[in-house]
Amino acid sequence: GGFMQQAALSSLQWNLIAGGLAIFLFGINLMGDSLTNFAGPKLRGYIEKYTSSPVKGILVGIFITGAIQSSSATTVIAISFVRAGIMTLEQAMGIILGANIGTTVTAILIGFNLDYLAYFICLIGVITTLFSKNKRRQYLGSIIIGFGLLFIGLNMMGDALKELKEIPGFADMVSKMSSNPLIAVLIGTIITGVIQSSSAVIGIIQTLFASNAIGLDVALGLLFGANIGTCVTSLLASLGGSLASKRTALYHVLFNISVSLAFLVFLKPYELMINTLTTALNANDMMTIAIAHFTFNFIG
Repeated sequence: GGFMQQAALSSLQWNLIAGGLAIFLFGINLMGDSLTNFAGPKLRGYIEKYTSSPVKGILVGIFITGAIQSSSATTVIAISFVRAGIMTLEQAMGIILGANIGTTVTAILIGFNLDYLAYFICLIGVITTLFSKNKRRQYLGSIIIGFGLLFIGLNMMGDALKELKEIPGFADMVSKMSSNPLIAVLIGTIITGVIQSSSAVIGIIQTLFASNAIGLDVALGLLFGANIGTCVTSLLASLGGSLASKRTALYHVLFNISVSLAFLVFLKPYELMINTLTTALNANDMMTIAIAHFTFNFIG
């Protein structure tokens, strides 16, 4: 059995998995950085100005995370504000809740399945960047490039990951996760903690679900785990900081863990709800996971 598995594991196109992940993460990063530069120093001002009430904070969190495509970055910004004494714990909580919802934007974008168009999008971005004299337009070009790369990377990774279900041990692991969703949650947490991008992990879950390698129950378990794993970044950000910033990070962790556990208890009805919802909306498999991710964070 061991030999079979090794032979099968070496038959996976690891170069495409590694390269695709790299391009995906680079694309998301480029998109976020360029957007931050495009919006400029105004961003910090907005955060301070519009977080007077928790509801406003949530909206700011959704908006910024949706724009810079990284809930970790938004959370880290919030924590650094708490560290600097610019913001209270309550305000930061609002932003973090919003960041959780905003992070679903990536999954929803991936749900549109722009594989074919992605390469053209990149070309448009490159042309914009090359032929622009002013900085803002160059940033705009970079945003577009990052957006295209996100899909190209996912596509590369996805094609290689589809082979996973041919590997002998993989089916057993999936059935174990089906019978015990906690295992799926743990695996999702660990992978996200290592890769440091819940968006990338959710992209992988979307791909596996779309290629029928995993069922919805396993996909949801992994998704809950990805949400817990994303807290690792905020924990790192709060190290050596003030008590308030440690509390903010702890709040993020406790919130994500408790919401995930609450959903685990109601996994079956939740799965039914998502199935009904996506059938009504006539959503594709990629979008199904995106909708699940959004409702999870929204209800949470």
